[in-house]
Amino acid sequence: MTQLSKLSIQNFRNCDSACFELSSGLNLIIGNNAAGKTAIIEAVWLLATGRSFRSQKSHHLIQHEQTSATLFCEASSSHDANKTHKIGIQKTTDNTLLRIDGETVKSHGPIAKLLPIQLLTPESHKLLEEGPKARRQFMDWGCFHQSETFMPLWRNYQRGLKQRNHALKKRLPKEQVQLWDSTLVENAQQIDAIRQDYLAELTPYLVTFCQALMPEIESEVVCQYRAGWPKTNDDLLALYQQNFAKDQQVGHTQYGAHRADIRFKFNNQEAMNILSRGQQKLFVCALLLAQASLHEKIVNEPVIMLIDDLPAELDEIHRTKLLELLQILNIQHIITTTSAELVPILNSQTTQAWSIQNGHIDCLVNPAN
Repeated sequence: MTQLSKLSIQNFRNCDSACFELSSGLNLIIGNNAAGKTAIIEAVWLLATGRSFRSQKSHHLIQHEQTSATLFCEASSSHDANKTHKIGIQKTTDNTLLRIDGETVKSHGPIAKLLPIQLLTPESHKLLEEGPKARRQFMDWGCFHQSETFMPLWRNYQRGLKQRNHALKKRLPKEQVQLWDSTLVENAQQIDAIRQDYLAELTPYLVTFCQALMPEIESEVVCQYRAGWPKTNDDLLALYQQNFAKDQQVGHTQYGAHRADIRFKFNNQEAMNILSRGQQKLFVCALLLAQASLHEKIVNEPVIMLIDDLPAELDEIHRTKLLELLQILNIQHIITTTSAELVPILNSQTTQAWSIQNGHIDCLVNPAN
């Protein structure tokens, strides 16, 4: 399920109603700043993930004076157009309703499986600069889509971690805190193995796309994985026992799968220290393309790419190069821009475009006009 054929939006942000018939290739949203372009990208991301990349508060997503926002899409296999699912989400200020083919689902996991979506925004380069959370999310996106066991393990780990941290904060007896240690260790070790295998498979693709987008960098990128506990101590259970007093002092568990990270290095130097801001953006593009290629190899379906304000991300040469790679990889992409002239149309047969103004959307026959 990796191509969107239809997208419907009601009472979302500044858009009261919009319906899109999407192309299998480039889908271009054109409008001035604050016209509502990003809201279209956000709506698709919300459908796929259950969360916004702009706000954690539901009332910010619902149009003013409305009680709910509704998003709907039809997603089909790139190999079989007859294999289609209808996916919907309705959000109120205090509730979320999820549906697949008319049936209510309790969690977003089944929808996320059907909609493997990647996102590139003007803030994406922060993946290199900020803390490990974004890098873990990047890594775990691939693990989730390519390992059936990953999500159950991660949920079990998170439940155990929550209970252990609660016991630490309440300063419960040591025996009650350590009731959760074996659960954490068992799940953390399996999560760790899945993550390491995934990064080992991903790295050759990343090397290839770094060379394609940044040929001026002669050294190959290295992905340095950090498990979330010291390399010198493989016995995580003993580590919990040894650090109990410090865990209790700080009120949370210091070591484990929740502290994992990836460091990207060129010639043994941190990528964020040697890459220019422009190169950092290109590197994030390479990461997403590498992940998309590995996903297609394992799952036999391409991803969908969302790119908010492409011209702000890349210069003309690299914009064209990225679009060429997306076309080669058969990746459906939805891109926003302030001007159609800034986004080259490589294949008019697989391109659709819309103009947007104050949340009102019009389909364009010729994107260049």
